[in-house]
Amino acid sequence: MPTIPDDIARSTALRLAGEIDPALPALVEAQLQPGAPPRRFADPVTAGIALAALIVTAAKTGWDIYRDVKKDGKDPPAPPVLERRLRIELKIDPALPAAQSQRAIAVVVEEIARQDER
Repeated sequence: MPTIPDDIARSTALRLAGEIDPALPALVEAQLQPGAPPRRFADPVTAGIALAALIVTAAKTGWDIYRDVKKDGKDPPAPPVLERRLRIELKIDPALPAAQSQRAIAVVVEEIARQDER
């Protein structure tokens, strides 16, 4: 059964497919499947897999942070605050270009806010 973080990861991949890698939705889907996918990649060809793993992890972590803050009766974290926190907390694969990882985290945060509006 799909979870909200899974939906956030999927919509992020769809948004970034035309911008970064058309294969990103399929790579994210592979990351969402049960099992332990590899986390580190040295080959630039597999950088898309590393980006997909980052999107899935950012979606899950970001949604947990967002939900926990709201559950405590506080206002949800502002997007820039959530972005900053994710950049600090997540281990970003050094094989990823910084611009791609930052863009992916920014889109994940936008999708979290959209999900909450539904």
